[in-house]
Amino acid sequence: MTDKKLVPADQLGPFVADLFIAGGFSANAGRRIADALIEADLSGRGSHGVLQAENYLARLVAGAMSTAEKPTIVSQSRGAIVLDAGSMEGHLAADEAIALGIEAAREQGIVAVAVRNSQHTGVTGRYVRTAAEQGCVAIAMGNAKPVMPAPGGAQRLVGTNPLAVGIPATEGPIVLDMATTAGTVGRIRQARAQGQQLPDGWATDAEGNPTTDPAEAMAGMLLPMGGAKGFALSFVIDLLVGLLSSGAWGDKLGQLDDDNSKPQVTSFLFIVLNVSHFRPLPEFLAEADEAVARVRNARRAPGTDRLYTPGERSAETLAKSGGMVNLAPAVAASLAKRARDLGVAIPAFLEG
Repeated sequence: MTDKKLVPADQLGPFVADLFIAGGFSANAGRRIADALIEADLSGRGSHGVLQAENYLARLVAGAMSTAEKPTIVSQSRGAIVLDAGSMEGHLAADEAIALGIEAAREQGIVAVAVRNSQHTGVTGRYVRTAAEQGCVAIAMGNAKPVMPAPGGAQRLVGTNPLAVGIPATEGPIVLDMATTAGTVGRIRQARAQGQQLPDGWATDAEGNPTTDPAEAMAGMLLPMGGAKGFALSFVIDLLVGLLSSGAWGDKLGQLDDDNSKPQVTSFLFIVLNVSHFRPLPEFLAEADEAVARVRNARRAPGTDRLYTPGERSAETLAKSGGMVNLAPAVAASLAKRARDLGVAIPAFLEG
């Protein structure tokens, strides 16, 4: 295993922001992107954290990522909004999309926002959490270039295609956030950067043989979560987000580890329901809290200290992080090299 170093988030974040600003983003946009990546790291989602910065920056420098900060509204009717992100950075595009969805749902009760031509949006759960914190239930899904075969197949057909659901609760939102593969491309890249092997059942090599080697997995295929059910869920997500947005799906998509001179053109869909249009929010919260308590107070198997509802582990990891990010040497080296290329001062914690 490759040793990692602990880096203060309040030092790493501004440095990462400076890289994006040097690449052409405004100061505000650079900070927002960096904050999203740092939050992922602090929440235990390092596969979607600063590890991804180099891929984003490579596309940015190559002209394959727009520095725009708002997507174009293609159409907007009662309950349906279609946006074209125009190769925007994904966090910025998704932030705007969920904000539009929350605003429209306040008046209409329910709205769907379909987005095309976006780049990697990071942790999908962060967007449904934003909605849940404002009294909305939210469902989010997105697609990525195929890495998963159909059961019994030997060809990549669908991506890791995440699904997230956010539900308001008094102590903090209930947040389901899952890929439809057993593992994710980001986690495989993270394992490769950290010199780790993969769990059994995550991937195959290019010939379809099971593998725990990250390099072989990147050249091979990722296996579905839950067998045929995971493939089926990924397939319908791909169609929903791609077809409703008039965006890319299947082989038309681009991925982080492909040619960084080209945009990713991914698609995603947010469905936002304002709880107060269905029932008084306090009543909803009371029952959501009851459901959370039911899980926490349930009988535990021997050796189990606590039972968790969806999203609680990430929230707990964030709270216990102490504001420190685990940075793999390979990631630190890539950031330092990019800083030299962009003329950004390299902080001491990367040089040490």
